Amino acid sequence: MPSPSAPKAEGPRLAGRRSSQRAGRPGLRVYLLTLTLVVLIPALLAGGVTAWQLGSAYQQAAAAGLRGTARATSVAVERELDVVATAAASLAHWPPLARLEQARPEEVAEFYAQARAVGHAFGGWVVLANPDGTQIFNTLRPLGAKLPEAQGRVWIEEALASGRTVVSDLFSGSVAGRPILAAFVPVTPPHAPPHDLGGVESDPRRVLILAVDPSRLSGLLAGVQPGAIVALVHVRTGEIIARSLSHERRVGHLAPDWLRKAIESSGDGVADGISLAGRPIVAAFQRMERLPWSAVVTAPQDAYEAAWRQPLERLAIWAAALLAAALGIALLMAWRLLKPVRALAFEAEVLAAGSLPPPVSLPGPVAEFEALRLGLRRSAEMIRSRAAANGRAEAAEAAASALRTERDRTRLYFDVAGVMLVVLGPDGVVQGINRRGIEVLGLSQEEEAIGRDWFTAFLPERQREPARTAFMRVAAGTAEPSHLRNETHVQRADGEERLVSWSNAVLHDGGGRLLAVVASGEDVTLQRGTEERQALLMREVDHRAKNVLAVVQSIIRLSQSEEPAHFAAAVEGRVGALARAHTLLAQENWSGGDLRALIEGELSVYLRSRRVAIYGAGIWLAPEAVQAIAMVSHELTSNAVRHGALAGDEGELAVRWAMLPDGRLKLEWAEEVSAAAGTVQKPRRRGFGLRMVDATVRSQLGGSISLDWRPEGLHCAMIIAADRVAPRTATRPVEGARPVVATAVQPAAGLRPRRVLLAEDEPLVAMELETQLHALGFTVVGPAASLSEALRLASEEALLDAAVLDVNLRGQAVFPVADLLVRRGVPVVFATGYGALPGGWATGGGQGRTALLRKPLTQGALAAALRTLMVPSSSQSAAQRRIN
Repeated sequence: MPSPSAPKAEGPRLAGRRSSQRAGRPGLRVYLLTLTLVVLIPALLAGGVTAWQLGSAYQQAAAAGLRGTARATSVAVERELDVVATAAASLAHWPPLARLEQARPEEVAEFYAQARAVGHAFGGWVVLANPDGTQIFNTLRPLGAKLPEAQGRVWIEEALASGRTVVSDLFSGSVAGRPILAAFVPVTPPHAPPHDLGGVESDPRRVLILAVDPSRLSGLLAGVQPGAIVALVHVRTGEIIARSLSHERRVGHLAPDWLRKAIESSGDGVADGISLAGRPIVAAFQRMERLPWSAVVTAPQDAYEAAWRQPLERLAIWAAALLAAALGIALLMAWRLLKPVRALAFEAEVLAAGSLPPPVSLPGPVAEFEALRLGLRRSAEMIRSRAAANGRAEAAEAAASALRTERDRTRLYFDVAGVMLVVLGPDGVVQGINRRGIEVLGLSQEEEAIGRDWFTAFLPERQREPARTAFMRVAAGTAEPSHLRNETHVQRADGEERLVSWSNAVLHDGGGRLLAVVASGEDVTLQRGTEERQALLMREVDHRAKNVLAVVQSIIRLSQSEEPAHFAAAVEGRVGALARAHTLLAQENWSGGDLRALIEGELSVYLRSRRVAIYGAGIWLAPEAVQAIAMVSHELTSNAVRHGALAGDEGELAVRWAMLPDGRLKLEWAEEVSAAAGTVQKPRRRGFGLRMVDATVRSQLGGSISLDWRPEGLHCAMIIAADRVAPRTATRPVEGARPVVATAVQPAAGLRPRRVLLAEDEPLVAMELETQLHALGFTVVGPAASLSEALRLASEEALLDAAVLDVNLRGQAVFPVADLLVRRGVPVVFATGYGALPGGWATGGGQGRTALLRKPLTQGALAAALRTLMVPSSSQSAAQRRIN
């Protein structure tokens, strides 16, 4: 029970507590004031921006009005000058004027009177002058009076030279003696011969001049806009030509510098500065189209700025008044609100102390504060009942601590797992993910995944809908257990895709409703990539092995010798050269080979005798060139051993190479036999070896070859294409060929001579296929060793009965040629070392008559395939397959 003295001591203690609680914290009054300012200041700012924009709009409108007046003035002046020029041109077309020397005096007097009347109508006069400037008459003087030379020679000459009316700038008249403007009209008799502008007395040309006082334009300018000063200013000289106010005093003077610079730099615009009278003005100007003049309209600076300054000033006054009123209202409202708030704060502190019952306070004017007061009363009653529940709360806290410990232990097991663990709610939202899952997804913390939709955030777009559909089937309980294991791609935070193998578990509550799906996933991206690379490597090894077997088969079939020992030696040497080339390629991971190592390997037996010399810098060969140069060097070596420099004991051989400026390689093979061996004779026919060398260099190496049988020995010069060689610092890997598919070939009989396109980049295989086709009675078109050459032959040959195509021509697929031929109805035989056709190609699949043979070809396979494919077309003539 509280003591009697407790209430007396409670007041100071509570006051000290309130002061300590408020220390360093703003009161409600500050917040109310801040709220008022927060609401009011944006409105004031918006109003200020609006007023500023309004002022800018007024300013732009004032400037637009001045510029519009300047444009209207420019048009009015040009029209006035057009009227002057038209009147002058009308006078110039008076018929007797063209034959003035033959005109009668009364005709001249009549024209003089008419010209004087026209000049008087325009407030000016008319002058008729010769090309040299001498005046024939001037309506300011009596007819026949002696007259000085006319001014404005430059416009006289311009009018005569151009043959059209010319309006002058401001100049001083020789008779009037004051600044004038004039229209110069050429008067040229019909069929008058051309004369220099200097002219002579016999020159029949004349110039009619209608002079106008600039004050006429001043009167025109005075009526443009009341209160504004309008002037005409020369663009180049800045001279004032006419002025609506003080014309006589200002005409001929220069405009202010700032105005001259503005007029000279732009055709139209607005500028401001000090006028000739020393007052600030704003000027709008517009350059005329046919004259180097600008129409200028000016207004006082203060009148121009008053149009947009006054709204801003009024807004500032109203804004200050509104702000002051708002602050006053805010202070009044704060006082009314703070009174019940202080009472409530005191009651709450008394209630928290627990030593005094809450004092009775009057109802507050604010509904929320009244509800708070009543709530404090109910809180006092609940404090006693809660004290009894403290023991139970402590027990609940102990149980919660045990649950947290178990949760942390489970989380540890969750993160230690070496696979991805993802928990998805019934709506597909991520509820949990372990550390391995965060690593696979490229995230930095768990919070980046929790609460996000799994399918939208972490799956590629192409898999989102199928995966969501499968998940919804699981949630609905319609998915079979087999659907709970699958492989899908996930998309990392950096955009990379990873392949994950999933094993899913479904959790339900007691009522069978889905609680969550726990997905265990293993990243198998590297594993699948390794499997795919192994499959690709096995396919490429199979392709290359079959190509090698096809080359060996061609060597055996094309090697000719009546003696078995010679035949075996020839085949063994060629196969050995092929094996050495493949050994070199294997050592370099099939990225190419060194030219020197290849040549030295072929001539290794003779290098020790110092009879063989090799010269050349390091050259790197492309993979497709290694085998070709190996076979060429072997054939040349074999020829030198049997018939050339290496046949005896004293012959010498020099092999040298060098890169040409265009990137190609020049390779020379020079033999020099001993004097005892006599001179070398050119063979009467080329054997298989030299024919193979020629075909290899031209087709597989993309170059040229020349064989020079000199008396001292064979000199062979070869040019190898630039894409087959490179400096020793680089390698050139070969792109993989496209795979092919097999199909059955049905044998048939009865071939007749036809034209067959042959495309094969391996020279030995091409020679063998060409021999087979010739033996079957075909005329061979080709062989083509590249895709471009095959396309050219297929396009140029209008009559083709069949085609034999290697699928891979120097790393490029031959299918564009096959498409072209199939559309023309030409049967196609594919020959390749691959095991499947790519790109949707399949023999017998509705893509024309096609067949596929795998290398190495068995004896008779090509003939059987051609018989099968050409049977349907036996009744057709070749002309039916012409190119449309």
